Order: sequence, then C-alpha cells, then structure tokens
Amino acid sequence: MVKRFKMIDLAEEIYPATIIHDRYNGTYSGGKWTAWNKHFEDVPEDINGDDMTCFNFWADYKGVVGKGNTPNTALIDLKRKLNGT
Repeated sequence: MVKRFKMIDLAEEIYPATIIHDRYNGTYSGGKWTAWNKHFEDVPEDINGDDMTCFNFWADYKGVVGKGNTPNTALIDLKRKLNGT
C-alpha cells in the first residue's frame, strides 16, 4: 500500500522547503518540479541559467534535491532522499 501525503503535511516536516517549476521541464534536472531543503534565496541561480549553464549545473550537482512531475511528487522525493530511503 502506498501512503499518500498531502503537501501541507510534508511542508510541515521539511523546513525550509522551496518548490520550483523547472525552466526546462526536466530536460536537465530530471523533473518538471524540483524541491529544495533551502530558502528560496539559497537555491542555486544556475538552475534558471541558459542551456549550457543549466546543463553543467545539473551534470555536476551533488546536493539533495527532490524531483517530480508535480510539486507534491517532488516534495515526496525530497523527503525520501532526506530520510536516506
């Protein structure tokens, strides 16, 4: 059985949390939405750069970021990664 989470429930568990619609719809990041355990101003600016900047950022990025086709699935993915599962 898959447990469904409401975004509000997860947002209360993960602070800070920032969810961003991917500029390139997941072409470089791997998800249409990304979820970060950071304040908005701390999310790397390169995620919104030109094609090569964005490509290079995602090719080299080693930090924890949730990815998904919806804001909710990106937040669920972030929670899973933060929990090490």
